[in-house]
Amino acid sequence: VVLCNLGSKKLGGVESQGMVLCAKGEGGLCFVTPPDGSAPGARVRFEGFAGEPEQNPKKLAKKKAWETCMPDLATDAEGVACYKGVAFATAEGKCTAAVRGAPIS
Repeated sequence: VVLCNLGSKKLGGVESQGMVLCAKGEGGLCFVTPPDGSAPGARVRFEGFAGEPEQNPKKLAKKKAWETCMPDLATDAEGVACYKGVAFATAEGKCTAAVRGAPIS
């Protein structure tokens, strides 16, 4: 799963316009992956959280959106990626990681 809509930054001399989400456990990092059948660019939603994506990355930076959300991102006991305990989901199902009960960043 890649977060987009972030302001671009140079990382290692290369312009980045997104952030790959990973769960971090004792064995290292594992990608948060969408369910089988999800199309590239599919929107990830969180049941009970309404809203449309912010179209202006500068507004996101001012709101410190990532810094605000990150502490509430983690995988549950089954490896489902969650925000405040609510699963990351596309129309095809839930996003997961191989690491269980781990923070996501």
